[in-house]
Amino acid sequence: MSASEIGLESDAAGPVNRRPLEGEGRQEGDTSASAVDAFDDAMRLGDAALYSGRFETARVHYLRAMELRVDSMAPALGAIRCMVVAGQADARQQIADRIEKKIDKLMEHEDTVGSGWLLAARLALSLHDNGRALDAAHLAVAALPEMGVSWRVLGEAAMAAEHWSEAVNALQVAVNLGLEAEAGTWERLADARDELGDLEAAERNARQAVEMTGSDPHAKRRRLNLLAAILKHRMKLEDAARVAEEARASDPKDPAVLHNLATIAEARGRPEEALAHYQQAVAETPVPTTLWRLGRLQLELDRPQEALVNFKLACANLERWSWPTSDRWRPAWEVGKLYARAGLWGDAIGWFEDALREARTADAIREIQSWLAYARLQ
Repeated sequence: MSASEIGLESDAAGPVNRRPLEGEGRQEGDTSASAVDAFDDAMRLGDAALYSGRFETARVHYLRAMELRVDSMAPALGAIRCMVVAGQADARQQIADRIEKKIDKLMEHEDTVGSGWLLAARLALSLHDNGRALDAAHLAVAALPEMGVSWRVLGEAAMAAEHWSEAVNALQVAVNLGLEAEAGTWERLADARDELGDLEAAERNARQAVEMTGSDPHAKRRRLNLLAAILKHRMKLEDAARVAEEARASDPKDPAVLHNLATIAEARGRPEEALAHYQQAVAETPVPTTLWRLGRLQLELDRPQEALVNFKLACANLERWSWPTSDRWRPAWEVGKLYARAGLWGDAIGWFEDALREARTADAIREIQSWLAYARLQ
């Protein structure tokens, strides 16, 4: 199976050190230059919109790409990722069922089992079933140990599961197997190392990704935005602001870049500037992570009623959560604390219970349970 058929198109031109393609059938159809360009454009626009939290726009582009190349799994996987809002469950399941049939077909033959596990891992990632994704990715690596893309998928699955050291190790193997030619590999390495706290290496990898990016302005904007975030974490705040503004140049209203500009402004001690960026970001689309950060800033500015509204909006849009899942509990917890401080214990209990259902780590569970126990005592 080709990389494009399982949703793993190359980010930049360059050789990939991998064994010969498995012979389970390449995609057919219109391969004219105009058709290929239309498909690639639809995929790039879909990926860009999904990254920025513009789920509805992303869905339109991915569905268009599915029409242009009916046998490709890449747009189908992208569509599943963004079809998480209310009213799209049935259509999302239909696409997932179609991919499952493809996986079953690959699993029927010994020489394509590895491709089957790769596609299974990608599907699980799209469905946010991180445990299943990690299991399938390990099986893909076992079947295809010399194929760089299998290690990259393992790295992606480890990132989704927040196993940052494993992610870095897997992505480094992918680099060693030939994927150093792809900007996306360095982007993922930078992201994983940033989460791991290896900021100097993360900055190097992010700069490598930016330098290797071709003419796609959306990919460049995303990688510049990542570099700006890493620079902020390194407390290189002037550089971070400059790079974020460079990212913003290709799309002044990109919610992801505006979010980053806001966090940098906060770090520079400019709360009103940060407030403006956050508000502009959520004016277009209700990104829950941005709503949560906006609410926290409003609390610091002694605007609890405004903060409460934004925390609740974040809770109402958790299906759009794009950060590590271990943080999904925070918006509901903030609402619960505000009600508790107002003496509205019954309301607080309900929100704390919601937060507890989202909690994934021992520290988060303990923090919520302490508030919940106190609220129940009242």
